[in-house]
This record gives sequence, C-alpha cells and structure tokens, in this order.
Amino acid sequence: MVASEDTLEEVFTSLADATAGRTPFTLGFLGSLGLDGGPRIRAVILRAFDRATGQIMVATNAFSEKVAEIERVPSVALTMYDDNRGVQLRIRGTASFIDDADERSRAWDRVSPGGRHLYASGRVPGTPLPGSPESDGEPVVGEKAFDRFAWMAIEMADVDWLDLSGTTHRRWKFTPKAGVWSGQEIVP
Repeated sequence: MVASEDTLEEVFTSLADATAGRTPFTLGFLGSLGLDGGPRIRAVILRAFDRATGQIMVATNAFSEKVAEIERVPSVALTMYDDNRGVQLRIRGTASFIDDADERSRAWDRVSPGGRHLYASGRVPGTPLPGSPESDGEPVVGEKAFDRFAWMAIEMADVDWLDLSGTTHRRWKFTPKAGVWSGQEIVP
C-alpha cells in the first residue's frame, strides 16, 4: 500500500522538478470560467512551486483573456499527465495576480530571451493579425514588455493524484488545513 506521506512527497517533488527543468508536468492545462460563462482550457507552463505556501506560479500576458476571467472568478483547475509514469495530477485552487513589482521583476529575470519576446508585441493575444482591418498595435520593447508580464499564483485547495500505471489503479486526494496537508485514498 502506498502511504499518504510518500505519495504527497511524490506530488510535491514532481511539481518542484517540473519548474526546475523540463518534465511531463512542466506543461499543464488550466481551466477557468470564460467571460461568457463557458469553460476555458489552455496550456500553461509551470514556472515556480512553493511547497511551504502551496502555490504554483504561472506567467501570462497581462492582456490575455484569462487575466480578466480569473480576476472575475478566481477558481481554477490545473491538470497534468505524465505518460511515462502513468500518473495524472488534478489541482483545484484559487488564482491571483502578483502586484509586487520586486517579485514580478525576479520572475521576469528568470524568463528566457525567447520567452520575453512573447511579451514584446503591442497586440492583445487573440486579436486579428496584421493585414486585417481590425488589427493594430505595434511591437513594444523594454519596460513596456515587462508591463505586459503577469505573474499568477495558484493557491492549491486540493490535489488529486491518480496512478494509472498498474493493473490496479490508485488514487489519493490531498487537502491542506492550517498549512498542513493530509491525504485520503479514494476510489479511482
């Protein structure tokens, strides 16, 4: 039998590893409630994980629709799957955007030049491309690119770990209470 503490340690180690280098859990799928009330799912890259606070950090463009969606309804879900191990993580939480300029700056400093380029466009994500009558916006550089950088924290409310690798599937649900995580094995 897999112990709760061992499984929780595997979850936290997997999340930390996903932010330190490329792993199957580096790419997750974030679900939010769209401005029209419908579901929205998009791929995100896990950028940081803080075990002590139970927070996962994700970068995004400050003008993307997901920012307005999450500011309106901060409840989110994040799913990741490791095909090599046959393990799925589903995380529910509350998302918020970091306003502290120093913290955002430290996160920005860790963004690669190629990643920074994604914030250099003056165009809003999802708008028509140049050549369309509705397009506008010129590329921006330097501080203006940083101004478009949003640093999102997801405070984990629960984690659902599902191991599909064996003939018998195993599933644990973990929740924090006063900063202490506890787990319960549940039916897969």
